[in-house]
Amino acid sequence: MNICTVILGAGNGSRMKSEIPKPFHEIANLPLIDWVLNVCSSFKVDKKIIVTSKNIDYTQYSKTNEIILQKEQLGTGNAVLQTFDKLKTFNGVVIVCFADTPFITRKTIKKLIQAIKNGNEIAITSFKKNEKNSYGKIILSSDKNPIKITEDKQGLINSNLCNGGIMAFNSKCMFKLLTKIKPDKVFNEYYLTEVIEIAAKEKLNIKLIDIYEDEIIGINSRSDLAVAENIAQMRLRTSLLDAGVTLIDPNTTYLSYDSIIQKDVTIFPNVFIGKGVKISSGTTILPFCHLESCILKNNVSIGPFARIRGNTILNNNIKIGNFVELKNVNAKKDVKINHLSYIGDTSIGVSTNIGAGTITCNFDGFNKNKTTIGYNTFIGSNTTIVAPLRIGNYSTTGAGSVITENVKSGDLAIGRERQIVKKGRSINKKKN
Repeated sequence: MNICTVILGAGNGSRMKSEIPKPFHEIANLPLIDWVLNVCSSFKVDKKIIVTSKNIDYTQYSKTNEIILQKEQLGTGNAVLQTFDKLKTFNGVVIVCFADTPFITRKTIKKLIQAIKNGNEIAITSFKKNEKNSYGKIILSSDKNPIKITEDKQGLINSNLCNGGIMAFNSKCMFKLLTKIKPDKVFNEYYLTEVIEIAAKEKLNIKLIDIYEDEIIGINSRSDLAVAENIAQMRLRTSLLDAGVTLIDPNTTYLSYDSIIQKDVTIFPNVFIGKGVKISSGTTILPFCHLESCILKNNVSIGPFARIRGNTILNNNIKIGNFVELKNVNAKKDVKINHLSYIGDTSIGVSTNIGAGTITCNFDGFNKNKTTIGYNTFIGSNTTIVAPLRIGNYSTTGAGSVITENVKSGDLAIGRERQIVKKGRSINKKKN
């Protein structure tokens, strides 16, 4: 059977108190909508559809998804109905997900698909929760078949079976059911959950798919977003620990959805790892470091209080000390940048030592300029390198120098005024 995923992404998220549409808020540096899309793209899908509203621009997703506009916000049932023109000739399984439900798993989606392949017309996710909650309750018949989903905000219904929201349909019956939904008397909206009662009356086969509650956590507020972030971080940390990474204090290590960290890496407390970070075995990240968009090879040492960013590549056995910032740096093996330096848009050769307080002046007010430093070179403390320029192999710059011209291999460059001593002119004169 063919497979189509329909993601309902029209929620503006007024309770988020944000100009950013709700589907674009991030968990672990990944937008909510992308969490759902990634799961839906993890198996073969013949059609991918996102239903949106006029206030949300999904243009960046249009290359791999068909974008359909729900002109009026008339409920989830009406939103799915907007796919009719795209799916009227489609024959297969239609999975309906939500852009603000990021933790649905591949395993659950596969179970939904299989339920339809096994001959059921509808499959719905469900979980058990005893206490009063905001989830819709699934009502069963005497023979344990689903016959209705109803709201139970007052906690009056004697059922602990809750609606997970995510559904699958056999496309042959989906639109027939959707057109039979009647609008809610209060809000005049068409709710997707109404298809269960309609299908039950028509004696269609409805399959319940058991899931964990965490899978269908919906994001409707900043508080929900914070809860989801904690869940995502816990899962990411656990995955690293299970893979052989040492997190000295897991609760203070922030990870991104795409963090790639090999075994025998040690990460100390209060470390932020942003998008695009790859860390190889034997590397140590000391406290209070900030990493994003960088590759750290084997046996690198970072920090404490270091910031590594901007497509930086650090090869084997490199040491980056405290209060060092690197941006767009390609450093070969055995390089040392021990402390209090800013190095930007720079290539550094093997076994070069960058002294404390070194600064590359890579921006001239209009353009970013590149510095090239050779191998086995020593940059003296407090050197200012005004790019663009090249410093050759086995070269040295004197401490406190301002380097404005190329330095050839083997040369010593000193760019500073001679010290002048004025005898007896100190402002702090000796008292009798």
